[in-house]
Amino acid sequence: MAKPKIMLVDDHGVLLSGIQLLLSKINEWEIIGTVSSGEEAVEKVFVWNPDLILMDISMPGIGGIEATKQIKLSHPKVKILMLTMYSEEDYFKKALKAGASGYVLKKAVDTELISAVRTVLQGETYIYPTLSSFLLKGFFGERQEDHSKKSPLSKREKQVLKYVALGFTYQEIADQLYVSVKTVETHKARISEKLNLKKRSELVRYAVAQGLISINE
Repeated sequence: MAKPKIMLVDDHGVLLSGIQLLLSKINEWEIIGTVSSGEEAVEKVFVWNPDLILMDISMPGIGGIEATKQIKLSHPKVKILMLTMYSEEDYFKKALKAGASGYVLKKAVDTELISAVRTVLQGETYIYPTLSSFLLKGFFGERQEDHSKKSPLSKREKQVLKYVALGFTYQEIADQLYVSVKTVETHKARISEKLNLKKRSELVRYAVAQGLISINE
């Protein structure tokens, strides 16, 4: 099976080189190229056809958010992981609305980036844990669906759901609960099946309604 192809986009040469070195050490994917602007990213996506783009949000020219919009229009299957120094809610909302599959702060590159890349390549959405409150408060609205009836989930499934809603990766959940990643994946699949909720946003709303997490957590 071919390895997933990753393109890196950042106008800071030193940081770009550091990220390339970090990700190149992992044998699970292939770094196919780097560019330093949003315009170049929009052009090169037609040439390189990446599976995932690691996109800086702030660059000269059209910037990461506009580049993400354009790329998702022409290549909707390409996953985009936004890398930024901004933790403000406005940037976070704009990135997700543009079509990004994840949002990682640059200050956490050494600890979070590999987990984020793995999560996004698996088809999940990665949100830096401290930003999960934005997901709850604003992006999906204040109105919650009525999930007040008794939950069909087991105690362990509720624990897994809580961590999923807070943006933890499967590995991080496994570490918290002292189980294997495979066990976490099995619980996640059962949760989605029992609740008939597939999207992470739906699971977040359910977790809030059940009191497993709060919008201030």
